[in-house]
Amino acid sequence: QYLQRVGTCAIHIRAKRQRERVSLSPRLLERYSHKEMSYYDGTWIGKMDALGKKTEWREKTGKVIQYGAKLAAYVLENDMEYEGEAIKRLKGLSKLVSASRKIFKLGKFLKHFEDIDDIAEEKAYPGLFWLDFVMNMAKDLTENMETVAKYGFLPKSYGTIMGRKVDDIADFTKMCQCAVSFVVTLIEIGRMEDKIARCNDPSKLKKLHLKNSFLYWAQIKYFTDGLKCAASLGYSWAPNKRFAIICGLMAGIADARKQTLKNWDKSGKGYTPSIDPYLL
Repeated sequence: QYLQRVGTCAIHIRAKRQRERVSLSPRLLERYSHKEMSYYDGTWIGKMDALGKKTEWREKTGKVIQYGAKLAAYVLENDMEYEGEAIKRLKGLSKLVSASRKIFKLGKFLKHFEDIDDIAEEKAYPGLFWLDFVMNMAKDLTENMETVAKYGFLPKSYGTIMGRKVDDIADFTKMCQCAVSFVVTLIEIGRMEDKIARCNDPSKLKKLHLKNSFLYWAQIKYFTDGLKCAASLGYSWAPNKRFAIICGLMAGIADARKQTLKNWDKSGKGYTPSIDPYLL
């Protein structure tokens, strides 16, 4: 009897849901069937909303704000000899966004585990791709270590390892990671352009161009981020402070563009990429 009552309740619930679905307009019914109730997926507002829901995209956009504010403060203070309140506000904004971005990146190293299957299938350069995996893990772990030591998660005494500050270790690790990832991306671009040359399917060609553009923007990011880290470490061959800030801004723009390309195809219909990888 208990099972009969449960079955009867389930039937009534299904019937109620079916009546609710029938009462919806055709447009709502289509959205409901795809578990999407948004009316503006195909518009710019809908696309930006979909991108804004991505934590990584917001973090990379914050990088543009951080270095944009830092560059503006530097120009006002050193080039225009301005001494007003705006410099203090811009520097405060840059530091605030920097702290927020570091919090966003806590635990980011876990995402690299999804790359293991692809690396295991690599035949031509397995050692290089495994090195890239290790360096990306090390970069994210040292950045997380810097965050927990700098913002009060741990005592400040934990921020010094082997006589070096943890932020120096994070910058050095990231600089090495950028160099390795730049070489890996060169290999991936060569392979992607071979696929594009052999592809005759317009729908597949669109996706290949999208992926190729993502790789080109990744190269810009690795190059500029590497130079910025070298400047932070004080190497004699590294760029000066002004150019280091510009490198940080360029890396932020490239990072934000990478995330846009990565998620844009899922955020709306009718997006046709350009053939030019840098202008996509």
